[in-house]
Amino acid sequence: QHPILERQQIGAMRALKLTVPLFAIATVYVPKQLQPSAEADTWLFFDGVCNLCDGFVNFVYAGDSLGRVRFGALQKHKELLERHGAGRYAEGGEEGMSTVVVIQDGQVYVRSSAALRVLAVMDQPWRMLAVFYLVPLPLRDFVYRMVGANRYAIFGRKEQCMTPSGDFKKRFLEYDPVEDLHPILR
Repeated sequence: QHPILERQQIGAMRALKLTVPLFAIATVYVPKQLQPSAEADTWLFFDGVCNLCDGFVNFVYAGDSLGRVRFGALQKHKELLERHGAGRYAEGGEEGMSTVVVIQDGQVYVRSSAALRVLAVMDQPWRMLAVFYLVPLPLRDFVYRMVGANRYAIFGRKEQCMTPSGDFKKRFLEYDPVEDLHPILR
């Protein structure tokens, strides 16, 4: 074999030996850095008629065994979003219905940053996907915007927001435990 090719192969193997452990460390370290304080809520606001968004909410519900993430449709929580400085993303806002919105510890996150912060509070193996936070924000949000702009065409939409039931509805911001009481006890 040619000596130059042999040196390139040795260099590639060294780089791989260094990259794999660094990536493994990052899959643990990055999600920890993105997690809010233990007592903080994570509120995920989504387009309630979007099938892709609905699928993401179901995915998060199934992968968040501690129940740290609570959900709300952008269509139903305009006032709450406005109180937290995120009214522009609610239905009727200047960027209405263009992104998921996450509120954690009073901070507002949108687009890819919002999705990755939600992944960071989920169970493993999903939590390690938050490592993609290391991808530069402009690139992450470019991909997010491309998918978002075409989500209805690709994944479809519903006529109205979902109506959660069972334990799932308890994770929604509008949930009122009184609704679950027997009529006599209300």
